[in-house]
Amino acid sequence: MGVKEQTRELVLEAAESLFLTKGLLEVSMEEIAALANCTRRNLYRYFETKESLVIAVLRKLLAPWNEFQQETFRLLRGSGLTGRQELSYFLETLARHLEIHKDLVRFAAEFDFVFRERPNFQLDLSSEKSMYAEFQVTEGLISQILEKGEKDGSLKLPAPPSILVPTITTVLWALGQRVALRENLIHREFGVEGMTLIQTQIDLIVIALIPEKEPRAKKEKPNEQ
Repeated sequence: MGVKEQTRELVLEAAESLFLTKGLLEVSMEEIAALANCTRRNLYRYFETKESLVIAVLRKLLAPWNEFQQETFRLLRGSGLTGRQELSYFLETLARHLEIHKDLVRFAAEFDFVFRERPNFQLDLSSEKSMYAEFQVTEGLISQILEKGEKDGSLKLPAPPSILVPTITTVLWALGQRVALRENLIHREFGVEGMTLIQTQIDLIVIALIPEKEPRAKKEKPNEQ
């Protein structure tokens, strides 16, 4: 690794540390440069804006997360489970992983709901597509699991995958962000741990996709008088 690559990596590590500790809006480029032992001017040679640095850190955090998802999927796919079992284990495994890595959830929440709302935050179309492709790894894997469940009869999809998959990920991700951001208040508010809420939501999703064992009785029209 050359000097330029080493410096860039030091900047990324410094930015990641500060962002996760203080939050995106509270960290200045000057602080990042100081922690990375480089000048502010030199920092801007690698990242022209704070926005570009935030995106680089986000991608740095997403890389191991996506690798974990793909490895989890690979192991489940080779275990002879039904599609329904795969879906349940896959979602539960991801939830347990994110419980340990709450920093990723908090960072993504702040990026989505605070940082991206800033008027000066804009991405060109190519960068936008590239970034969201990295977010959509989960959707791609869940789509394959639902397809398997539909084929083996263990799942019945009440909506097209194009609607169902983002519904599942949005609901779980939003709940995960709420739990991660308010974990100290969840127990006081509801008397349960945050992970209990997430596990219950996963159970509800799986239950909603279980095929009916018997057809529902048709409603009979009342006799006309």
